[in-house]
Amino acid sequence: MYHTNYLSFFRHYHAEEYWEAHEVLEELWQTQRDNDFYHGLIQIAAIMHQLKRGKVRGARKLATSAYRYLSPFRPERDGVDVDALLAWLALCLERLPEGQASMALPDLEQLSIPVGPLPRLHEMGF
Repeated sequence: MYHTNYLSFFRHYHAEEYWEAHEVLEELWQTQRDNDFYHGLIQIAAIMHQLKRGKVRGARKLATSAYRYLSPFRPERDGVDVDALLAWLALCLERLPEGQASMALPDLEQLSIPVGPLPRLHEMGF
């Protein structure tokens, strides 16, 4: 039912392999460039990658565009609770300081930004 790259995206994401998740779904998105849902999910993985590296400005920029890409798909799409994801993006934008390029990881952890709420494969029936 779902493309193998779509499923691999979630496997990598939940293994905290955010760059790999980004890459595997981008490969699929390159064949469906008008698929804003995939584009938004790619950006979710990129946000997590940026946060692991302390890159605040990049995470904020991606959160803004991901919100725009994913909003039309609420409340749910292809096993993803889009409403929960949008709430998480809003939380990121609320807690990540504007105008700051980066933060030390211990300082970033103090912001208590959880991992973006994407489903695990078993929650999607796999």
